Amino acid sequence: MREKVKFVFIVAISVFAITSHAIADEVWLKNGDRITGKIERLENNLLILTTSYAGEISIKWQEVSNLRTDESIKVILDDGTSIQASISPGEEGSVTVKPYRLMKPSAVELTQFKTINPKPPEPPLKIKARVNFGANFTNGNTDTTDIYGDGEFVAFTGKNRYTIGGTYQSSKDSDVTTADSVIGYMKYDHFLSKKWYLYGNATGEKDEFKDLNLRTSVGLGAGYQFIMTDLTELSLEGGLSYVNEDFIEGLDNSYSAGRWGFQWDHAFLNKSLRFFHHHSGLISLEDANDMVIYSQTGLRMPFHRHLNATTQFNYDYDNSPAPGRDKADRTIIFSLGYQFGD
Repeated sequence: MREKVKFVFIVAISVFAITSHAIADEVWLKNGDRITGKIERLENNLLILTTSYAGEISIKWQEVSNLRTDESIKVILDDGTSIQASISPGEEGSVTVKPYRLMKPSAVELTQFKTINPKPPEPPLKIKARVNFGANFTNGNTDTTDIYGDGEFVAFTGKNRYTIGGTYQSSKDSDVTTADSVIGYMKYDHFLSKKWYLYGNATGEKDEFKDLNLRTSVGLGAGYQFIMTDLTELSLEGGLSYVNEDFIEGLDNSYSAGRWGFQWDHAFLNKSLRFFHHHSGLISLEDANDMVIYSQTGLRMPFHRHLNATTQFNYDYDNSPAPGRDKADRTIIFSLGYQFGD
């Protein structure tokens, strides 16, 4: 009985080993090497292959002499022909393509391959949105309430990008309000090329403790998108704005200004941690003492599906604040949020 069980076990292991070997794709190189793995795609004259021993590797297409696949792959030829087929070795420099449907196998030169398993075209509209909320409540010897929220919605069509967002912060200590501010913003970017874009923006800020009944600005300018991928976004922009300040007690003010903006988002550790730094400023073209700076720097960590936790430091600077007000406001914020879209 033991011998029978042992025999069955050996047969099972052998079948598993043979099957595991059989499901691998193979790539022959012109130098005689043979690489086993899974063919992912061919793009920019690089064949991307996933192996069990080295992960994802790239092979120059001109160094490939033959192929074999166990599963059907999508092949685009240089004349635009699209074929769903399995590939088997042919004479050096060519392969036998067996289409998925009832068509006869045919020999195809490797030089005719344009792409393998091309990435699907990007959707005509990309949408990103996030909402974050943080709160702290104490009751007893100390009676305090702190509430913070921010949100942003971005729609991108390839040539046009629309952004709308805002923040809210409120704090009370024994029913006495110690912070109460609201900021809203809108922005439109039109891309002239893959990197360069023109923008128009408008912002509004209300903060009782800055003596601001309302500060508004509208502007136009240009920007350069250095990087825009799922992992990293980096942009720099500058332009002209018109600023109007309506103070609760102080003298109202308005002026033309130069505006700059900088945005950097970068994901680390397989998107399990994202660093961000958003910075913008306005400086009067009439009086350099009128200067306002806003910046947000922090880390955002996804922890379940679209949910994330955020730690950030906000720094707001007004070089000419209302009488009796400080120039700088510093806030450390811990919040939970929901986000979709990369």
